[in-house]
Amino acid sequence: MINYYQRSVKDEKIKNLQEYQTGSLILVSSPSDEELEALASKFKLEKDLLSDALDPYEVPRMEIENNAIYAFARIPSDDGRRTSTLPLLVIVGTGFLMLVAQKDLDFLFKDLRKRADFFTTQSTKCFLQIFGEIQADYQQMLTRINKKINYFSLNIGKIGDKDITTFVNFEIILNEFLNSLLPIRHMLSNTSSGKTLSFYHDDEEMLEDLRLHNDQLIERCKSNLANSTNMRQAYEVIATNRLNRTMKLLTGMTVILALPTMITSFYGMNVNLPFAASPYVFWGILGAILLLIGGLLLVFRGRKLL
Repeated sequence: MINYYQRSVKDEKIKNLQEYQTGSLILVSSPSDEELEALASKFKLEKDLLSDALDPYEVPRMEIENNAIYAFARIPSDDGRRTSTLPLLVIVGTGFLMLVAQKDLDFLFKDLRKRADFFTTQSTKCFLQIFGEIQADYQQMLTRINKKINYFSLNIGKIGDKDITTFVNFEIILNEFLNSLLPIRHMLSNTSSGKTLSFYHDDEEMLEDLRLHNDQLIERCKSNLANSTNMRQAYEVIATNRLNRTMKLLTGMTVILALPTMITSFYGMNVNLPFAASPYVFWGILGAILLLIGGLLLVFRGRKLL
């Protein structure tokens, strides 16, 4: 699907166009091979680079081909079952700005179009605003993960086996976020040099804000990752201690029950045994067993084995 949008400083609202006009923002969602061919031919773009935007494993990077800038980023995605990242290609060309992704881009565009200072004719500023929205999405995802980690940290004694799976998923997600945010930092640093895009003074301030925000997101990722790992390791220590206590209890009970079993097994043999003919031998054996059990319990309790 290909959609064209345009808004200049003279327009109050963004317009949905039927065809391309100079200064347009072009949203390309889940394009077919024929649509990619048409875009590459119409705007003189590299089809291979356009196709890379549909590769779920594409890594963030920036390339310049035929006076067009291809900035690959990864955007956070949550389908309700799994949180991950998906590739997004931002192309800054002569007279247009294009976004290409396998996912519907309305979630990214719906907040941009509401901004009073969003003008598709200002390609550099529009480029920075898009990355600002991407980082805002990362911030929302990190806030949700941070709340869950804080909840578990306050209830660490109630953590169960299923929660360990949650921590492992957190670590996978946070590592994926880090692998996406770090290249964005490098792209923003390269962009600030002015070799790829021309900036006005306001654009430079916005770029600096983006770089600071990016650094904060990276630090939040690292902090949440460390907290999740620490809690998972704490649970492993707690689980190991519980297992050790259980093993101590079972070992103590085995020893306590082994001696009475040994005594009764002797008197179950069909041979002559001391006091076997006495009518009080049962009560004597029972008393001896109780004394042994009581003595072993005292010994084990004194050494904190039970």
